Amino acid sequence: MEALVGAHPYFYFTPYQKDIQAALQALREREFKAGRYDPAMQTADPPSYMFQMRFPPDESWPAPGAQHTSIQEAIEASEESGTGSILDLSRVGSAPDFFTVCPLDDQELVQLFGTTKPTRDLLDSALINPKPGHEAAGLFWDGIGRGEGRYIVIYAGSEPREIVFLGYSFD
Repeated sequence: MEALVGAHPYFYFTPYQKDIQAALQALREREFKAGRYDPAMQTADPPSYMFQMRFPPDESWPAPGAQHTSIQEAIEASEESGTGSILDLSRVGSAPDFFTVCPLDDQELVQLFGTTKPTRDLLDSALINPKPGHEAAGLFWDGIGRGEGRYIVIYAGSEPREIVFLGYSFD
């Protein structure tokens, strides 16, 4: 993944639910309560920044707990840099925009994965750990602007199992 200068990619998995907005909000709340956002990560032992972390979050990550009374307060405390986390993506939309996650269309899914129902293995090999020269991965990440995100429903067979939210930090 090539990062925009100063911006850093991130991604999270969450269990599938039909209401993508509800899934996004539940994920944001989970990460907020864990304190896995900037500036809260600076209170971890040792102090960390989100861009230093290897995504997706797992049990090895520090979880200093929320350092603010609300997600909105955390976003305001992060100033123009943003939280470097899923907290910066607050809504689901139909097109790319600041603070917004949007879906890939069927053509983009087929271009990336060869199917409209990608598995986690396909996602990993196409976007997360692509082979050198995998052009589609570069085009995917290049298509996401600062403070924007995408989501992809991940399948096991023909059943939706997870949602992956992918984005770029503001700075």
